[in-house]
Amino acid sequence: MSDDDDFFQQAHPYVVKVLGTALMQLLVEERELTREALIEMIQVLYQDDDFDLAAELAIDVLNLPKQEI
Repeated sequence: MSDDDDFFQQAHPYVVKVLGTALMQLLVEERELTREALIEMIQVLYQDDDFDLAAELAIDVLNLPKQEI
């Protein structure tokens, strides 16, 4: 396993937690569930943190282009 694979494997649960927290907040507020809404919510929830790597990675994942099936 490469160092990159190991890093992302270790970061995965933290990124999932960030995404889950943002998703739950959107559901509580009865807002539309879109990539853009998730990104905005993550930015709001983690705005007081100087640097949250998991939040940054979650936003990066959401900004990836959609893959056609």
